Amino acid sequence: MAESFRLHIVTPEGEILDEPVVEVTAPGINGEFGVLPQHAHFMTALGVGELHYRGESGSEGSIAVAGGFAEVTPEGVSVLAQTAEDAEKIDTARAEAAHRRAEQHLETAKDSAEVERASLALERSMTRLRVAQARGVKSGRTQIETEEKPIPGE
Repeated sequence: MAESFRLHIVTPEGEILDEPVVEVTAPGINGEFGVLPQHAHFMTALGVGELHYRGESGSEGSIAVAGGFAEVTPEGVSVLAQTAEDAEKIDTARAEAAHRRAEQHLETAKDSAEVERASLALERSMTRLRVAQARGVKSGRTQIETEEKPIPGE
């Protein structure tokens, strides 16, 4: 059996995951980072993206995360995320509706603050849809639209 460490993920709503794993990759604000057993200690802010992990038995899981912090120690990874949603639990209809709303808000944004909020909402919804699709969760769409759209006013 491979050496493992603890992955603990919590949000303001509660605990999402607490289990032994052998590998984690997560979206830091400066890019993706990977963690293996006995990793050096560090802390980082999280961006928006997919947190992927591999359990002791070889099973894999994915969680869509947005914002928060991760602390890595030789004993484990603790994630305090603003939002985190397991791929299996993503409501794709809700994520698709959020994607459409974010696109509409981006098109009608009147100032830079509205553009920033709409852009973040669009990124979160696209991440949720990508994570769900990559893990085989059924979606009403056959393909997720991820094309770059111009930002109004630029």
